[in-house]
Parts: sequence; structure tokens; C-alpha cells
Amino acid sequence: MAEYVLLGGGGHARSVLAALRLRDLPVRGYLAPAPSTTMPGLAHLGGDEQLELLEPGDVAIVNGLGTTESTRARQALHEAVVRRGFTVAQVLHPRAFIDPGAKVAEGVQVLAGAVVNVGAELQEGALVNSGAIIEHDTVVGPHAHVAPGAVLAGGVRIGGGALVGLGARVIQGISVGAGSVVGAGAVVVCDIPAGVTVVGVPARPRADEGRTQ
Repeated sequence: MAEYVLLGGGGHARSVLAALRLRDLPVRGYLAPAPSTTMPGLAHLGGDEQLELLEPGDVAIVNGLGTTESTRARQALHEAVVRRGFTVAQVLHPRAFIDPGAKVAEGVQVLAGAVVNVGAELQEGALVNSGAIIEHDTVVGPHAHVAPGAVLAGGVRIGGGALVGLGARVIQGISVGAGSVVGAGAVVVCDIPAGVTVVGVPARPRADEGRTQ
């Protein structure tokens, strides 16, 4: 079994490390610009430049970069690692439920208490955070982030790089376009085009339309 190397030393990296340890997976250490106080008992292997010294056949990479307003940095890190020939490992918390009939691609992370039901599809690099619910036949596109406590009803489509915020709700059959942001606590009741930020109940485009994504 290849060892795991974690990229990042912040809060999300710590959550991912906890999931790996609960599965007794071998973690060699982490790469970050400086040693982190949030990564107790794990070796700091140096900065990102140390990635050049690793052999793709010896280690699997874990993306420890989280997202707030944008998924772009996390996606860029994933793609850079893949270009160098590494596998980006899945992280599936042992206290998450993933139905055997769900599809889970490379680099997907499903954290504690999340539910991924039958027929759901999590595409490359998607992040389903703690306590989120992905209902039957829903598709979460590549590098999209479903934040803690968010709920996607059956048959929802979340576009690549989209962010569904903390505690948001998307009703059945709705599509959220690529790169869009659903604000925390919003309730989405109609399709959202690509590249739009929506907030509120029901969710509507933010008045200033300004965001960094």
C-alpha cells in the first residue's frame, strides 16, 4: 500500500488527517510552507517544492486545501498534482454513509456524518463536507464543494467548481451551474446558471453580483 502525503496544514487538512487515521491508513507527512500547529504528531516534510522529490509510485497525494468563497485554488492544486503523475487519493470518513450504488471518483472526499445515497455520483475532486446529505441520483460535479450541513435533494445537478454553502438546501431536480455559489442557509428552488452567487430564502442572485471565484 502506498503511503499518503497530505498537501496543506490548515483546518481542512486536519479534518482529512483525522479521517485517514481512523482508517489506519499510512500517512508519511504533510507539505506546507511552514510547520503547522494544527497537525500534531505528523511530520512536516517541507514546502510544496518537496513534491518534486516524491515518486508517484511510492505515495498517494491527499488534497488538504479547503474552500471558503472559491473552489479554484483547491482545483488547481488537484490538477497540478495529476499533471505530475500522482494519484489523488479518496478520503472517505468511516462515519460517513456511502451507498454501494453511488459512484465515487478519484480525489473525492466525504467527511464525518455525510450521507451519499443510492445512484448519486461524486465526480473527480468533489468535496462533501461534514454532515452534508447527497440524495439519490444527484450528481456533484468535479471539484464542487458541498459544505457542512448542506442538503441536495434527489436528482440535483451541481456543476463543476460550484460551492453549496453551509446549511444550504437545493430542492429536487434543480441544477446549479458551474462555478456558482449558493450562500450559507439559502434555499434553491429554481435552476441557477453558471457563475452566479445566490443567497436567501428563496435563493436569488446577490445584488452586487461580486465575488471571487
